[in-house]
Amino acid sequence: MAQEFFDPVLFIKEEAPTSVDLSRTPFFCNIHGYPHYCAEPPTGVTLLEPATSDPRVAMGNAYQVVSATTTHPDPRYGNQTRLEFRADRIAYEALVATPATAAAFGMTLIEPGQGIRIASPQSRLSLIDYEYGMFAGHRSPYEGTGYRLLGKVCTDLEHHDFPHVFTSIDPHLPLVISVGRYWPKEQKICLADLWVPRGKALYVPPRPDVPGQACLDLHGNRNSALACWHGIDRSSVRTQTLLQTEGGYFYWFWNELPTTHPLLDMTGAPHD
Repeated sequence: MAQEFFDPVLFIKEEAPTSVDLSRTPFFCNIHGYPHYCAEPPTGVTLLEPATSDPRVAMGNAYQVVSATTTHPDPRYGNQTRLEFRADRIAYEALVATPATAAAFGMTLIEPGQGIRIASPQSRLSLIDYEYGMFAGHRSPYEGTGYRLLGKVCTDLEHHDFPHVFTSIDPHLPLVISVGRYWPKEQKICLADLWVPRGKALYVPPRPDVPGQACLDLHGNRNSALACWHGIDRSSVRTQTLLQTEGGYFYWFWNELPTTHPLLDMTGAPHD
């Protein structure tokens, strides 16, 4: 009997990293929609102050967290905290990335003609081009299923002690970054997807573990190609990320419930 198979599914394709020395080029500048790392902001670039994280601001869909259990399955990669939600299914709110929606999750939106000075405990970071497949979110790193393609997308968010710059460089599609703001003492979390228009970027400052924080700003980028679900023309999205590839410490927050992620056309109208 003949057997038929789907085409191979792209998870994440990672290009060779480029070193960025922040002691020499500490400024990220968005010049005509393209990322540049500079010693000084070029003439005409407006330098931004990083967004402040105001714990009073709540944006996205809110859920009660009834328990939080932290384990250390592999100390090299940081802590894992399983959050139990009072819900049967989790929906992320689709939001266009604006200065206000980015700041609601502790991030700074950098538009063409703007720049920012990057804060980092380590001066040498890596700049990596990625291609995310539309199914990249359909994997759980926490439930023992390896790289099996699952019929659900679970909550998979993090913070860490090094910065990120997520740059939307795909020529056709926006970039999608999943975000959360978690108030441990209030046992509450707000969840959303930030849709970053082409040619814009998000700066995420270092988020070390500080005891007693009123809220934690979290992010995850395995749903970066969520915009591909609008149609069948494209099945992946290109993006560029600044990150620390060696020695950084992560704090992972996850939940196994299936999640829904409404699509968003960039006029701001969400639809199923």
